[in-house]
Amino acid sequence: MMTGRLTLIAVALLLGQGASGGAQEDTAVVIGRLEDELALAFNRYDATALDRLWSDDLTFVFPNGALASKAQRLAGLKAPPPSLPKNANESVDVKSYGDVAVAIVVSKWSNADETKPPLRFRATHVWARRAGEWKLVSAHVSQIKP
Repeated sequence: MMTGRLTLIAVALLLGQGASGGAQEDTAVVIGRLEDELALAFNRYDATALDRLWSDDLTFVFPNGALASKAQRLAGLKAPPPSLPKNANESVDVKSYGDVAVAIVVSKWSNADETKPPLRFRATHVWARRAGEWKLVSAHVSQIKP
């Protein structure tokens, strides 16, 4: 009996993933816009915008493997560096799974004074829709080596 229920759940999940049309396209557009807002917030060192975009239970994994919560990440934004790096998304690929969306983002970070070569990163961002609002719940970032 339990196996039958698990099979029904698995089929329902697969059918939901395979749905095409407006809902998935709309989600991709919304998440793409949110990724642009996220990049802009980083460029401005805008803790208020990041607080709005990030879920309270955000888990952030740095390129070196260290973990941080939302509170820890926001605390790191108290004193912006003298020369703010600039972040630009090169690509954003979104997959929608109902109230969860996964964005694979490639971004380029450049020093404002352009004295050092830009760094490129690939991030896996997991967004969840809760009470009608999309929030970033998990981010895992890796540096793309030249």
